[in-house]
Amino acid sequence: MEASHKTNKEVFGGKPLHVRSIINSKEETWTLKSSNDVMRILESQYPCKGIIYFEDSNEEGIHLVYTTIEENNNAIMNISAKNGTAIIEEGEFNMDHESPTGVFNIINTLLRERTKKEELDDLFKN
Repeated sequence: MEASHKTNKEVFGGKPLHVRSIINSKEETWTLKSSNDVMRILESQYPCKGIIYFEDSNEEGIHLVYTTIEENNNAIMNISAKNGTAIIEEGEFNMDHESPTGVFNIINTLLRERTKKEELDDLFKN
C-alpha cells in the first residue's frame, strides 16, 4: 500500500483527475483523487465488462479494460492497463480469495505511465 500512497502523491498531487467509463454499455464520468477511486469504479457493477479512459483520445490513449465474471461462486477480474493498443500490464484475479494488491499494482502502473506520458507531452508542447 506504500506504493499506492507514493503513486497517489505523484499522480494526483492534490488535484483531481477526471475520467470517463463505459461499463455494461453505460457511460459515466468520474472524479478521481486516488487509486482507491479507480478501484471503486472497477467494483461499481458486477458482473460487468468495462473500460476506463484516462485521456480524451479514448482507445488511442491510456485506459483500463476489464471484465468481472462469476466463476465457481468466485468473482474473477481480468484487467489490462493499456497505452493505445500496447499492453502495459495485465492480470487475472480472484477477488473473493486474493488480496486486491495485484489490481492496485496494475492501477498504479497505469497511473505512473499516464504521468510520464503527460510530462513528455508537456515537454514537446514548449
